[in-house]
Amino acid sequence: MQLTVADIQRAMLDASCDCIHVLTPDGVLLAMSEAGCVAFQIPQAQVRGTAWVPLLPAATHEAAHEALASAAAGLCARFAGYSDAHGKIIHWDNVLTPTLDRQGRVHSIVCVSRDVTEQVLLQQELNQALVREQLLTGERLHRIKNLFTVADAVVMMADREARSTGALDRLGKLAADKLRALSRVYTLVLDSEGAKAVDMAAFVGSVLQPFGSQCRFSGTAEHVPGPLANLLALLLHELATNSVKHGALSIAEGGVDIRWASQEGWLNLDWVEKGGPAISAPPVRYGYGCELIDELAIVAGGRIERNWSAQGLRVALRLSLAGK
Repeated sequence: MQLTVADIQRAMLDASCDCIHVLTPDGVLLAMSEAGCVAFQIPQAQVRGTAWVPLLPAATHEAAHEALASAAAGLCARFAGYSDAHGKIIHWDNVLTPTLDRQGRVHSIVCVSRDVTEQVLLQQELNQALVREQLLTGERLHRIKNLFTVADAVVMMADREARSTGALDRLGKLAADKLRALSRVYTLVLDSEGAKAVDMAAFVGSVLQPFGSQCRFSGTAEHVPGPLANLLALLLHELATNSVKHGALSIAEGGVDIRWASQEGWLNLDWVEKGGPAISAPPVRYGYGCELIDELAIVAGGRIERNWSAQGLRVALRLSLAGK
């Protein structure tokens, strides 16, 4: 059996794993490879005469029309697209090449669509990894800055305590004890390996110990999962650090009340500042610390609400005891 030119051309189209379409300059299909028919879920008998762009997802129509117009003008064009077949997203790199007649006019356009899903997903993973790394780098820098701020505040608290008790000769020991407690907090905050369920009262007391009697806490008897405890340590320490810098813990007369209780699988914690600098209005924008607190709350499968009252900041934290 002798093959015709059309048979050979059809065999060449179908031999490629790429989706190959032959279009008129105005975007009507003339031919399509077998791989293209499978991707577009269109029978071979219905290909000729079918408009190409409507077969694509609506989100890609504008890019497809622009590429088609460029190819119809005699230029090679390219655009990124995707298809959703049976719930599976496939990403395509579409290259349109015009073919010219002897007079140099465009008489058809060949579009080769190559499956680049693996590359696209890999790039997405890389981008996500870069974002995570940037977040971690920003968090580390933020924590280093805060460490010096908190250390300075802890020393000032030790000085106030020594002066109020008339024991200035014990200032060095008081400061050293508070700094050691601060060191234990940073170890607790940063070390999440092998964490188990921990007692809430003992845990909160450990986190807030460096800030002395200015932090008062109470709540129901709870044992929180280790991973949640570490996130909660970060949240409490970040709240305390912000208070040291701007809120009630920045002056000797200020204080913070922390109360918690669980209900139907949720841990509700209230952070209430009193006696600090008066608040005339909420901040115009949140700093990195507030943004970090919000992100940590989301990671813990919960939410956070702030009330900037004149008496001091009030924070309502709601976290899932089971995680996300």
